[in-house]
Amino acid sequence: MNESDARNELGIGRSILQFRVPIGLILVAVTIFMAYWAARVRIATRFENFFPSNHPNTLLYRKFHTHYGGAQTLALMLRVREGDIFNYSTLQKIEDITRAVNILPGVDHNEIFSLASYRVAFASAVPGAIITRCYMYPKIPQNQQQLDELKQNVFVHRAPVAGLITYDNKGALVTASFNEGALDYKDLFERIQALVHKYSDQNTDIYVAGQPVISGWGYYYLPRITTIFVTSLALMLAILYLSLGHRSSWWAPIVTGSFSALWGLGFVSLMGYNFDPVMLVIPFILTARDLSHGIQWQGRYYDELDRLDDKILACATTTDVMLPPGLLSILADIAGIIFISFGGIPVLKEIGLGGAVWLASSLTMVFVFQPIFMSFLPRPRIRQRWFSSAGQPRVKRMHWLTEWLIRVPVTAGAARATLLAAGGAFIIWGVISGQRAHVGYETPGTPLYRPDAKVNLDTAQIGRFFPTDEGWVVLSTPDYPDPQSGLGPEVLRMSDDLGDYLVSHGDVLAAVPFASVIKPLNSSFHNGYPKFIAIPTGFDQSSFQKTSVGIELGGNLWFMFLGGTAPGEMERFFAHSPHVTSSCIRLLLPDHTYSRLNRLRDDIRRFVAQRIEPDPRLTKVHLQYLGGEAGLFLAANDVLKQLDFMNITFVLLVIYICCAFTFRSLTAGALFIISCVMANFGAFVYMNARGIGLTIDTIPVISLGIGLGVDYGIYTVARIRDEVAGGIGIEDSITTALHTTGAAVFSTFAVMVGGILPWAFSPLLFHNEMSVLLIFLMATNMIAGVLILPAYIAWRRPAFITRCMPLEVSADRAVTAAGD
Repeated sequence: MNESDARNELGIGRSILQFRVPIGLILVAVTIFMAYWAARVRIATRFENFFPSNHPNTLLYRKFHTHYGGAQTLALMLRVREGDIFNYSTLQKIEDITRAVNILPGVDHNEIFSLASYRVAFASAVPGAIITRCYMYPKIPQNQQQLDELKQNVFVHRAPVAGLITYDNKGALVTASFNEGALDYKDLFERIQALVHKYSDQNTDIYVAGQPVISGWGYYYLPRITTIFVTSLALMLAILYLSLGHRSSWWAPIVTGSFSALWGLGFVSLMGYNFDPVMLVIPFILTARDLSHGIQWQGRYYDELDRLDDKILACATTTDVMLPPGLLSILADIAGIIFISFGGIPVLKEIGLGGAVWLASSLTMVFVFQPIFMSFLPRPRIRQRWFSSAGQPRVKRMHWLTEWLIRVPVTAGAARATLLAAGGAFIIWGVISGQRAHVGYETPGTPLYRPDAKVNLDTAQIGRFFPTDEGWVVLSTPDYPDPQSGLGPEVLRMSDDLGDYLVSHGDVLAAVPFASVIKPLNSSFHNGYPKFIAIPTGFDQSSFQKTSVGIELGGNLWFMFLGGTAPGEMERFFAHSPHVTSSCIRLLLPDHTYSRLNRLRDDIRRFVAQRIEPDPRLTKVHLQYLGGEAGLFLAANDVLKQLDFMNITFVLLVIYICCAFTFRSLTAGALFIISCVMANFGAFVYMNARGIGLTIDTIPVISLGIGLGVDYGIYTVARIRDEVAGGIGIEDSITTALHTTGAAVFSTFAVMVGGILPWAFSPLLFHNEMSVLLIFLMATNMIAGVLILPAYIAWRRPAFITRCMPLEVSADRAVTAAGD
């Protein structure tokens, strides 16, 4: 085909270049607009966005978190090395820390609890009344008598303050809840750390835990994460230069990749989405994906330029031949992340939609803007590089290894058979691992950071003495004085039984229903007799029947508690006080691991079935569970397994349909599905080996990994088909494709691995695990796309490849075969 005929047969490439000036100006203008918004993107964290918005647990949390306490809770433990906390110096620190916590930004002033808090009090009987007094509010003991009195009060009321003082009296806890909303985690974390440094000394250690601290450490590490981000970009550019630097325009993919990133960031900013510091690895991966498509286009452009010796014609031809596999690859990339937005989790919706636009921009920037850009640049010159003549023996060894690998797919024998068999075995291993994938958190603390990170060490230390997680069971009942109200004896007894039942099963450390408050009040009301530490009931000795006296007594005790406590205290038990239609049973847990939360829910279900549903005295009582922080994590666990299965299913379906349509073959679609399963189910092999579960943090990265390397196989097979259509035999076509497109695939792989590798040295364990996972995924995808797929094509000679042969070549081969 001569050059004139080639120009006439050009399709979309010719159309783009024909109007390259207006199209280029429009794309540059849009990029400038997006750059303006990209500069305004926010790095922020909104905790509630990490959980499914329409899950019953999340709705329950959203409805009652202002009454029963939110998940944004800080736990600060002061612990002395010598002696106990009952001395003036330590008690003064507890009071000072409580006051310091009370002025932290965003704190809920009614949700601060410590021995020095006005919310922590005890009831005592005096002639004619029951009074409530605070332990250390408004001031600490001033003399030895007051100090002894405080110690005595703590010992007498040990159960109510067990969550604030350690059993060995060497530690005290200060807890605080923060208002849900736009918390400035960076500022809050810095203030908390300043508080820790101020009150720590040679005899006093202070430990902090809670969601604000977990989020705050992400901002603390942000400078180091930013350094890793910049290092990764620099390393990618260096490897790109080593791969394409023999041509003067090697840097063109950087321009298109940067423009795609500006489009993605601009969309994120326009939609009002935020970037969590921990998730900064995701925009980096998206940018690397954009860059990889540019590298593929640039590599093919050089091949066409050498063949046609015409810059404009090479740009148009490259666009025509690269657009179908490029479109298919980008659709696979988009499919890998878009479906996570359907799980109802706001942060995944933001990542899914933002990532889809980010990846889709590659289609415009690489296959429209890049040919326009290259058409205006001078013809790329081939230049000698300083290292090209260095290390000849090593170069020869690498050349020998490369040639051997290229020969494996096209050479029948043990090597090719072993390669295909290994691929089949890996599919089986990956599917089995996928069925055994863990969901949720498997260890206490947070897997975002390393086990020896300060936040996890502090959480473990606090967890030795106090529960670190909390859940709610909310009772919906009629209002008082209905016998089945929240103050009815049977309802109080049931809530007390539920607490005992859950504690006895081992997953709940303590349960705090209103019954735990009303029982000691009942004893105080009866002159402190121990036998009255029980649910108030009325009993008619003559008829041996229960009467309404118990209901009235419960109401009186409730009123005494309401009148003797601080404002807002009753709302911790009854959200709609003075109505008692909604009451809370608070469950204190040692952690929020997947197995514990599932067992807890199953225990509650069994209790409801065995204790509540058969009881005619509880027909109007309805339990809602599980609320609180534990309920949010349980909600996420419910969604993530289903979301991962749905995501993989839809991604594979999209890849199948698109590949079958592009290559006009159902066999081709099935072949790419098998390749995708073989390469990407290896993620589950790695995750099970490292003990990594499916969490809100890992799902986006795994989803990106699904489509991360499938384009390796798409570009390679498309090049094989193009070569076959040009009249070359299948074996020679595979060899040519591996020498050209395979080299570009390896360059892409090297660039992405070079960019991801520095994240393995991040202070965050999440970045370390995910970077190794992505490298593993890309390696398996490259092996599948560059070796296993060509090996299968050479072995089975599928029809979607052989039918592309020109008729004369097919006839010649038929004649040759007949002669043989």
